[in-house]
Amino acid sequence: MIIMQYRFVLPANYDMSIIEKRIKDNGHKLNGFPGLLFKAFLFASKDDPRLGVAENSYAPLYVWENTQAMAHFLQSEGFKRLTEDFGWPSIKTWFALKTPQLSQISNKPFLSIFRSGLAAHSSLANLSLQADLCGWDVNQWQLLTVDFVDSPIAGGDNYRLGYLAAERPVSANLS
Repeated sequence: MIIMQYRFVLPANYDMSIIEKRIKDNGHKLNGFPGLLFKAFLFASKDDPRLGVAENSYAPLYVWENTQAMAHFLQSEGFKRLTEDFGWPSIKTWFALKTPQLSQISNKPFLSIFRSGLAAHSSLANLSLQADLCGWDVNQWQLLTVDFVDSPIAGGDNYRLGYLAAERPVSANLS
């Protein structure tokens, strides 16, 4: 499995209700996408005191079953439209080491992301995988840990979870 994320930094005066409406109107369209374990529609507003972020951003996070599913999405009209609206993103990827059960994360309003370097010659068999979602970037030797939470975690990259789309949607997630 592959974890994928891109992030668009938006202008300081950007009306973040536009992003929230975009998620509300379009999030469900990825339900049933072949090979998509889930897509977390993430956004952060610099004016949101709970998040403690300096920039407005839209930063969806995906978990794909395989590279074919990810490539199919990146070649889709939906992704093409996204790039026309927001620009060409730099996409980060990690091999998934641990994935959550959708029923355990579908009702969480926030997501906190942490990235940490892996020391050379450290034991890769003994990584701490305590978060809901864990992955590694073997190019940069980085461990990714993601927690779906009721309240943002200090020190993390914190986002609001606007919608959780999935190949097999969780009924509590649908409106």
